[in-house]
Amino acid sequence: MLRPQLLRNSQGFTLIEILIAMGILIIVLYAWIGGMVSLKKTSRDSLVLSASSRQVNDIAENIKMGLENYQVNFNYTNGKVIALDVSKLPMAWDTGIMTTRAECPGCAGTYGYIIQPMERFRGLYVVTLRLTHIDWIAKGEDFRDYTFVVSAK
Repeated sequence: MLRPQLLRNSQGFTLIEILIAMGILIIVLYAWIGGMVSLKKTSRDSLVLSASSRQVNDIAENIKMGLENYQVNFNYTNGKVIALDVSKLPMAWDTGIMTTRAECPGCAGTYGYIIQPMERFRGLYVVTLRLTHIDWIAKGEDFRDYTFVVSAK
């Protein structure tokens, strides 16, 4: 036979205490998962920004080192618009990849550039580099233009 005194002295948690503990645990887990998702997105954005900066620097250095090997565009009125049409950019890039658009149809970005002589300064050329990326398009930014000046040797 059970003693009634033993039942009265038994320790345990009430249903309300268990529900409150579960609620606190769910809030903490939700905040942790949200933080991890935010961290992943931030690191991806940082990786894309770093890769695009590297691409711009690599392209600029290649053009600076061998400007005489490139074709110069003398069409000042609409040469830039035609050559840098976003839908027709000839090159593709992604993190660690720089190739032609035909060889990498799945790459996240495309790029192209135009070289034009500066009208008033002999031997100086303006290079306009246009990059696109699917993450930028998702944010409402179709492309990014980078302009720099190079000199002929």
